[in-house]
Amino acid sequence: MVFDKKKHQAIIDQVEEYIAEHKDTVKQHHWREHYHYQAPVGWINDPHGLIQYQGKYHLFYQHHPFTGKWGTMHWGHAVSEDLIHWETLPEALAPSEEYDGWDGGGIFTGSAVNNDGVMTLFYTGCAQARQVQCMATSTDGINFDKYDGNPILSDPPEGINLHDFRDPKVWKHDGSWYMVTGVTDGVSDLINPSNYETNGFGKVCLHRSENLTDWEFVGYCVESMGELGTMLECPNIFKLGDKHVLMYSPMGMQQRQVVYLVGDLDYQTGKFHWSTMGSLDWGFDYYAPQVFDDENGRTLIQAWIGSWPFMPWCDGTYDTSELGWYGSISLAREVSLCHDGKLKFTPVQEVEKLRHSPKRHTELKLNDGEKFAFEAGDNVHCEIIADIDLAASDCDSIVFEIRSKGEQKTLIELDLKKGELAFDRTQSGSRSALRRTCPLECASKDRANIRIFMDSISVEVFTDGGRTVMTNNIFSDEDSAGLYVYAKNGNARIETLKTFGMKSVAE
Repeated sequence: MVFDKKKHQAIIDQVEEYIAEHKDTVKQHHWREHYHYQAPVGWINDPHGLIQYQGKYHLFYQHHPFTGKWGTMHWGHAVSEDLIHWETLPEALAPSEEYDGWDGGGIFTGSAVNNDGVMTLFYTGCAQARQVQCMATSTDGINFDKYDGNPILSDPPEGINLHDFRDPKVWKHDGSWYMVTGVTDGVSDLINPSNYETNGFGKVCLHRSENLTDWEFVGYCVESMGELGTMLECPNIFKLGDKHVLMYSPMGMQQRQVVYLVGDLDYQTGKFHWSTMGSLDWGFDYYAPQVFDDENGRTLIQAWIGSWPFMPWCDGTYDTSELGWYGSISLAREVSLCHDGKLKFTPVQEVEKLRHSPKRHTELKLNDGEKFAFEAGDNVHCEIIADIDLAASDCDSIVFEIRSKGEQKTLIELDLKKGELAFDRTQSGSRSALRRTCPLECASKDRANIRIFMDSISVEVFTDGGRTVMTNNIFSDEDSAGLYVYAKNGNARIETLKTFGMKSVAE
């Protein structure tokens, strides 16, 4: 099918006109983020197509520009020279063809590669009863032409649900191209996303190609029997040291939104032999991350900060959709492999250029239940770093109370007795009042650490040297800005407490 470039551009022009008309109104709300990327208007989710091309970082994302709710997907596009200051470009891809133009489907998640100077995008086209894999190309990284031979991969392996064959992540190995996609052998209701569920077993497919247009099925990297999820969305395979990592966003795994497996990939059979399993992020609001390597040799990862409205922890009120927008993109994190096979995640160093108004407290003694008030910029858009002397602490927990005023507050608790990190937003505001916990290692019996990035609604928490991470949204009143730290059931000693305000990079 010949690509209708004129029709495609006409749809993009409509999007740009709508954004220009509404962006000034949208950006006024106090819940709009200051230093996390957001589309100027509309719903966004899954970041993808992450690549450094011609010296710039490119971020693509699923985008429904016309409302703050999920709808027919486009590909939004932004570029940056430092992963912090992002410039929004015109939409890269719009639903325009039979294979990707279905109202209610559109252009789903994918990836990008540099093929001899040509930026090549891969995406899932959603066309009513099925999902297919498609390709688009660009020589300037801004204007994209869909491949005339789309779809490049129409059929999943036998026995796979045609509704659930998506999210192609493509890379090159030993001269051949490889693609992983997420699938399930169950039945789902794609037509009504609010009723979306699958009763099957999730799998990750591996395909191989010599030319990016003709693909052969190699095998399944993993096949769940329920323990790995019922649908394995947004799979990525990448190498760290002498190991491979397979990560994906599972359905049907309770509190695990993003899983990683560390092991070895057999490129001949497609089998992924894993020995270590972990969670990239334990929060309510970290989903569909994608990994890419930059020119500095770093393996970087970004994800969607948001949740599907039909998830059990969203209770029907957990969004900003009535304001005409929803969702943001996490800070870029560098991924490293630890000696025991687990991963750790470190915010990229570039984020430090946003710091201002530094403050430092040393040898801070916390007596049982007594709150210590501190400042961090405007106390809302800030970074907090604490190093805790466990050897000099006998308390059960150390609690950071943020966005506090009167009865409204959010609690981040290092429960040393239970060995848990808890994020409690039951009093954060009127939306999605829930508490989540995850294991806290505190591998050293003498030291613990925590690093917190706060923005207008997102909170990214790093502990255990980046091995334990939790990302959540909160919806607090604009003037809820108190910051406190205290010990529970005993005393504590904080060796250093450093804080910084964070500059706004909003366009």
